[in-house]
Amino acid sequence: MTNTAKVFLPVLLLVLFLPMLGPATAQSFEVASTSALKTGNPSDYLEVKILVTNLTASPLNLQIEITDQSALPEGWETQICFFQNCYPPGVTLKTGQLPASSAELLDIAFATTGTPATGSVKVVVTNTDNPTENVELTFSASTMTTRTSGVPSAGELTLQQNYPNPFSHSKTTSTTIAFRLVESSPVTLKVFNLLGKEVRTLLNEHRPAGRSSASWDGRDNEGRPVPAGIYVYKLSTRSQSLSRRLMITR
Repeated sequence: MTNTAKVFLPVLLLVLFLPMLGPATAQSFEVASTSALKTGNPSDYLEVKILVTNLTASPLNLQIEITDQSALPEGWETQICFFQNCYPPGVTLKTGQLPASSAELLDIAFATTGTPATGSVKVVVTNTDNPTENVELTFSASTMTTRTSGVPSAGELTLQQNYPNPFSHSKTTSTTIAFRLVESSPVTLKVFNLLGKEVRTLLNEHRPAGRSSASWDGRDNEGRPVPAGIYVYKLSTRSQSLSRRLMITR
């Protein structure tokens, strides 16, 4: 065999086998980080977020799964918010589409208890059209340290985290929302769902300066129990508005 033939034969075999190998699969999505941490106070509702980006020019089918909750403190609950939606606490797997060439924050929310603790969960994001393409993320939350901002100044309007949070229709009759007014003022306190629709008006009256509170029994303005999930409560005075989130469980 000539030298030319010896060189040509391996090249010919490579050309013949390349179609059998198939085209290389490009990465379809990326994450901004493989871990994220949020700190807060006991009983806070802590949202931990990591950006997920669709690198393709087509809608991307993804699966979000909480695969390991062994490091979650007793009494804590998690909630998945993604695909432009939030799902009931306890749901650990959701599938949906991320629009073409878009990005969205994957939000794993921790509903903590009154006992200081640190917890984490493992979450796997998978391309359902190519399950070999997946990434494991770690979402962590800590209430071991109390923020100094938790102590308001004397001239500051404050809206406290409701207590208990989360609360359940079946286990708790109501949750209390406390606030403090700098001066006497007309006050409204309303609860909204995550679509911005009013669920319940708790207060619409004049309140004196100082500490006040209101209770919510988890029912809407028609007296019907609202579904489990995340809600926003908003306090408005003559000159300022503040809002926080709460969670209702089954």
